[in-house]
Amino acid sequence: MPQYFGKLQTTEQPWSTIASVQSINKTDRTIHFNCGEISLNISILAPNLIRVRMSPTGEFNSRSHSITVPDEEWEIIPFEVRETEEKIEIETAQILISVKRDRAAIECFDKSGKPFASDCDRNMGWRAGRAAGWKRIEADEHFYGFGQRTGFLDKLSEVKTNWTTDSLDYNSLTDEMYQAIPFYIAMNPDRAYGIFFNTTFWSQFDIGAEQPGVLRMETRGPELDYYIIYGPEPAQILATYTQLTGRMPIPPKWALGYHQCRWSYESEDIVRELAKEFRDRAIPCDVIHLDIDYMRGYRVFTWSPKRFPDPAKLIADLKAAGFKVVTIVDPGVKYEPEADYEIFDEGVENDYFVRTAEGKLFHGYVWPDKAVFPDFLRPEVRQWWGELHKTLTDIGIAGIWNDMNEPAIAERPFGDGGEHISFPLDAPQGPESDRATHAETHNLYGLMMAKACAEGLQKVRSTERSFVLTRSGFAGVQRYSSVWMGDNQSQWEHLEMSLPMLCNMGLSGVAFVGCDIGGFAGNATAELFARWMQVGMLYPLMRGHSAMSTAQHEPWVFGSRTEKICRDYINLRYQLLPYIYTLFWEAATTGTPILRPLLYHFPRDRTTYHLYDQVLLGPSLMAAPVYRPGVEHRAVYLPEGTWYDWWTGECYQGPTHILADAPLERMPLYVRGGGIIAIAPVRQFVSEEPLESLKMRIWPGSGEWTLYEDDGHSFEHEKGVWATTNYKVYLEGEKTLVEIAAREGQFSISEREVIVEVVGVGEQRFTDNGTVRRLTFG
Repeated sequence: MPQYFGKLQTTEQPWSTIASVQSINKTDRTIHFNCGEISLNISILAPNLIRVRMSPTGEFNSRSHSITVPDEEWEIIPFEVRETEEKIEIETAQILISVKRDRAAIECFDKSGKPFASDCDRNMGWRAGRAAGWKRIEADEHFYGFGQRTGFLDKLSEVKTNWTTDSLDYNSLTDEMYQAIPFYIAMNPDRAYGIFFNTTFWSQFDIGAEQPGVLRMETRGPELDYYIIYGPEPAQILATYTQLTGRMPIPPKWALGYHQCRWSYESEDIVRELAKEFRDRAIPCDVIHLDIDYMRGYRVFTWSPKRFPDPAKLIADLKAAGFKVVTIVDPGVKYEPEADYEIFDEGVENDYFVRTAEGKLFHGYVWPDKAVFPDFLRPEVRQWWGELHKTLTDIGIAGIWNDMNEPAIAERPFGDGGEHISFPLDAPQGPESDRATHAETHNLYGLMMAKACAEGLQKVRSTERSFVLTRSGFAGVQRYSSVWMGDNQSQWEHLEMSLPMLCNMGLSGVAFVGCDIGGFAGNATAELFARWMQVGMLYPLMRGHSAMSTAQHEPWVFGSRTEKICRDYINLRYQLLPYIYTLFWEAATTGTPILRPLLYHFPRDRTTYHLYDQVLLGPSLMAAPVYRPGVEHRAVYLPEGTWYDWWTGECYQGPTHILADAPLERMPLYVRGGGIIAIAPVRQFVSEEPLESLKMRIWPGSGEWTLYEDDGHSFEHEKGVWATTNYKVYLEGEKTLVEIAAREGQFSISEREVIVEVVGVGEQRFTDNGTVRRLTFG
């Protein structure tokens, strides 16, 4: 390699590679390949799921902090093993795995013989405490997921590092982010597969950047451990992946409403005035977030006696006006000996804080200045931390916002400059019986804080669902928390980037996600804010947020035109809540994303593979937002099928491109033929009034959809107290027929008026008592 700009050549240690397969041993679910001192196991966990493990030492690690379902908890399934002189074949009902004897290279095939997730000539290797695997990138293959990522949707020819980082001021070229989720989906038009790289150490994917046609996955851990999930489409991959890593619980329905936040609404008076503005201006809002300034000197689990002298009364008054309150909680506990700060004193007394390898209490600087940090890898610490939330929930706090949990730490007090630091990589964490270093657990810190919070809230709010929000996390974070994309900026590029970012989070198993509407850092223009509110209506988590140093970013500060646009689109969000709540139920039961790229439903259509600026909210509603200033028309791609303009009812036949009219007041929206969308009356907050009428908007064509309902706030749905109603539409000659199945489930719904509208044809009304109905239109 030539020298350039003073850069010297480097010589890397060569990779050691696996020897030939000498023999195999088979159990009910695992084939062990004897390769000298190296151990290689392939476990068959489901017809479309295998686990590959390679250890250079011959020993496999077993950790209490593993986030995947243990192998032994998967149902044993039948598979066949065949041996020849050249290879060993393993066949399930869905896939064939072939392992070459001479170098233990793995090849996977679908039932038609098409390859996927196959090893390259260099297949597995290790060097200096690292392990890696190399996979072949097939022709016309594209890559999605990878957790929280900036840039475009498809990640082919990029390098993605998994190491949680406070990525302040991120841009389209940023690599390491707040979330580390080492999972991807690879697609081409006739098949798809996913790989979950099961390592909590620093890891990296090189998706053909260094060597075209080769994907390298590398970890700074001692063994190679990954799962291969066959599709053949994204829906099946995500169903299996979320079975492996967990699925989200159904959140309280109020959490699907609009959230308002700022760093900071710094006093009780300001919060009361904010709530009054929303109600006086008839702009729906369910949640107000309190940032760090509600605390006394940034001490977690405290209140400022000057700025919030009576938080219980404030929260009670807000509750009476229909608002829930969410408070921020950071992991840094102020170092304050002999100051009667109970949280610090308890943590020190019980040795709950992270120490260095030498036994010294580790400290860094965050908002309260010198701070120490709980070891969330230990169950007793998580329990202690979780129960501390009782001080907040006892006065009515309904949700918790976990921030700074990458963890974000400075070497000097905030404001004094200095470098960002982390715990020492050799700092021990976790239970005494299963100690690991921070090098192994760094990526888990935010996840385990979210777990402590979620489990604590479930204990201290045992009858009510809580809302949890986290900035940092790892694979499986969906089990405990929603996620927002951190400190974005008030720039058009960040509005544009939010769509592929959230879609790739959904394709990584994390469905309850959002970006700060209007941008966190910097000042939004009226036009940018209006367009962002239109897009934010689609976000699973709809939260407006802005930074201390910026101008105010509430919906009414940009003038009457922007205020009306914000009101209209927040109103639309509230009208769509029965549809959106059903999407959350689907995510909780099947792992399906809520916000979806078009490739999710059209995986055979190559045009969708790079299409990042159009999204589907659920299966039926497609948006084509405007994300550039001064734009009032935009090109829209309509995939195969019939599509209807949401606003005008105009009908189009796909696949085709159209030029959509998009004045500032309009975000182009389209519905698939046969689409069924439940519409509720506008409310100022979710529980303002009972749902006494419901409109089912149905677009001509063939389709089916199930409406899910429960009480929206308790855990009774986990005991079967829910209701589903299946709607089916189809054409019969010139007529459109709508069949409504009998309501199922134990949740009791009072009689209500249901209006069934077949768009462009007509509507019928009836009193819904849960019985079978068949309606004819036209």
